Amino acid sequence: MTSIIKKKTGYQNAKILRDTQYNSGNTDPVIYVYIGNHVPYANEASPDSIVDTIVDEKLTWNNMIAAKKVTASDVELVIPRINWTANGVYQQYDDTVSANTLLSANTTSGVNPMYIITSERNVYKCMSNNSSANSTVEPSGDYTTSNGNIATADGYLWKYMYNVKPSNKFLTSDWIPAPYSTNQLDYGTSTTGVVDGELQNIVVTTSGSGYYNSIVTVSAFTTGCSTLTLANTTNVSANMTVSGTGIFTGAYISTVDTPNNKITLSSATTANGGGSGNNITISTRVYIDGDGTGAEATAGLSSGNVANVTVTVIGTGYSKANAFIYGSGTGANTRVILSPKYGHAYNPANELGAGNIMFASRVGEIDTTEGGLISSNTSFRQYGILINPHKYSNTSAVSHSTANSVITQTTNLTLVAGSAYTQDEYVYQGSSANNATFYAYLNYQESNEVWLTRVQGTLTIGLPLIGATSGVSRTVITRFSPEFEPYSGDIIYTENAVKTDRAEGQAENIKLVVRY
Repeated sequence: MTSIIKKKTGYQNAKILRDTQYNSGNTDPVIYVYIGNHVPYANEASPDSIVDTIVDEKLTWNNMIAAKKVTASDVELVIPRINWTANGVYQQYDDTVSANTLLSANTTSGVNPMYIITSERNVYKCMSNNSSANSTVEPSGDYTTSNGNIATADGYLWKYMYNVKPSNKFLTSDWIPAPYSTNQLDYGTSTTGVVDGELQNIVVTTSGSGYYNSIVTVSAFTTGCSTLTLANTTNVSANMTVSGTGIFTGAYISTVDTPNNKITLSSATTANGGGSGNNITISTRVYIDGDGTGAEATAGLSSGNVANVTVTVIGTGYSKANAFIYGSGTGANTRVILSPKYGHAYNPANELGAGNIMFASRVGEIDTTEGGLISSNTSFRQYGILINPHKYSNTSAVSHSTANSVITQTTNLTLVAGSAYTQDEYVYQGSSANNATFYAYLNYQESNEVWLTRVQGTLTIGLPLIGATSGVSRTVITRFSPEFEPYSGDIIYTENAVKTDRAEGQAENIKLVVRY
């Protein structure tokens, strides 16, 4: 018994999570981007490692300073950014090659994934890489050019997928946002470029031998002739293409009379031709058989072998097709590459493996302190994503109707007047710092109020709060609990980073990517 988890599974999971924030019904998950950990690492240049354990998750909760609710405008599907680079080789789309291979770089063979973003922020899928040649011409153009099929002078064929506006906040140096529908018009998409059953590429599976194209002297003929007399029939066989003055476009050889050096054409001549100086060309023919229409192709020969097949006219409506090589040789075989259902660019996110969702939140968007809930006189070294937390002392998760857009997760105390503590210092109640009944770290202080994180133990109103570094001792008057019940809900993403200092008049853009 064998099984496989498809690449599309990641896309489906990411899209489901994204869509919940657009629906925002009371049964949809409530998601927050949080910031935390104002206390320095042992080595500030080297953030602490993270392990997926309950202990580490509780530590993350204890570090939490504040969080901001995710809205529909804060989420998008994304794919890794692959910039077009001159002289790179790009995987070509192939319906028989695994999605993982098409969307991954092969460092051993120097092949890049099958899609790119250009300097114009256009995203293209590689339809043909000209037999693994280097890409030397950056593609340009959109769905208005040949339904988005962009042929470049280096022999590559690209399919235009969409454009990303420079203002799109999900476009970074590492990630590209990806639309899942042509209805997302802010991405420069259109149904014009989506054509079901496009036939754009045919690959040679065996090259055969003995294939030649010939320029042949032919006796004079008049309009309406179906039989022509040649000087010789060397390297001439049935079903080869015939072209020249007076020859019907697309005509091929129906039969060959070798003893008499005669050929019969599939279509009668359309004008006088042949005779002195009016030779005809007999070429290897590619015949495409399928349920679509319009596709035409030519064979490229090298020393009697069929080296490649070039689709000269892109066909449409093909769900099945075969291509046959007719010529003077034998043994050449091909395989037609077919498009996904509904066509390329119908769902760029799915086609390009967007099993990732970016959360892009701006802390300090209302004002630096988000209405006085987040200190501007602090730092943070950790951020991540929290789903379905509970209100403090509540046993059920918040809903979209009850969840506040910005929350503080610090425990806040009012104290009697006194000297200031040292920023970020360890504060406690008890006989000593090592024998504390309550302890925490100071995140912020102003007048008679302090905000604390990493709170542990039982606070006693009326007893002093002592600073382990400063030695300051001030009596606690009241306590205000954090917004959320610690350790509730699910933290699905945590990242430890180097320190970010907050400051008055400043906002921080936090961009996180969850990968499925």
